[in-house]
Amino acid sequence: MTELCGQLTLAQDAVQAEIDRLRELGLLVPRWTAADEDYPLHPSIGFERLAAKRQQQIDELAGALRTDQQAAGQFIADYSEFLVQTSTRDVEVLRGRDRAYQRMQHFQPTKSTWTLQPAPEPPTHAPSDSPDIPLLARGVDSRAIYPESALRHPAIRAYCLYVIELGAKIRVAPSLPMRLIIFDGESAVMGIDPDDTSVGAVVHHSQAVVRLAEELFLCYWSRAVDPFEEQQRAREGGISAQESEFLRLLVQGATDEHVARKLGVSMRTVRRIAAKLNERVGASGRFELGVRAAQRGWVD
Repeated sequence: MTELCGQLTLAQDAVQAEIDRLRELGLLVPRWTAADEDYPLHPSIGFERLAAKRQQQIDELAGALRTDQQAAGQFIADYSEFLVQTSTRDVEVLRGRDRAYQRMQHFQPTKSTWTLQPAPEPPTHAPSDSPDIPLLARGVDSRAIYPESALRHPAIRAYCLYVIELGAKIRVAPSLPMRLIIFDGESAVMGIDPDDTSVGAVVHHSQAVVRLAEELFLCYWSRAVDPFEEQQRAREGGISAQESEFLRLLVQGATDEHVARKLGVSMRTVRRIAAKLNERVGASGRFELGVRAAQRGWVD
């Protein structure tokens, strides 16, 4: 008898647990007229209420997750800024062309400005209005290397002739790797993206980076030539620096598109250079041109 009573008690407890579970899920609710009595909801209504409750819980969790993600993002941004401020104090990142241009106005060199200018824009004002003029008047060592193709533009050519008369040193090279300005051997400014100046610039103050930039500039300076002496040399029977660079790229297997990009000229100009050299050496194609140019010592 005692055992039977125990089993009944266990069964009642299990039933009560299931009833409590149904109440928790909202499938068993108190009657309006008798608070101590329950009645079951229709399954469609019960499950609809249960789904709405679950959706509310999901929305609350999603909102909490978004808040946590925003807080984490802000923390990461603050930490990244902290790292930049504490470990890269020798670097200034200037996003956008306008910010880079504004920063350039704050440099006041007293000794030198060395510039690689792979894609110069034609000046829109008279050469005498150039910001370089006061520097030349103070005796600042101003050197610039332009791509050979740039001096075909009348405004750029006129500007170069004007500043040369004031003491600037201008040379040209067949191609240049990137825009670079070195102020007083202390700061080096270069583009974030060498192919797109609108992205902005980076200013390096680290002496290791500045020294490397100076070595790069001097390497190109030693190979660059005076643009007017170069024209005279070409007229006397040699090949121009542009033609020499064309041949160097040719024997390396560069495509016409790559050659045009490196020389800063159009595809039409590349084909004109090739036709001119083919005619000079009596070659009928690019391979034969490379062989005959090597025989003449025009390429290594």
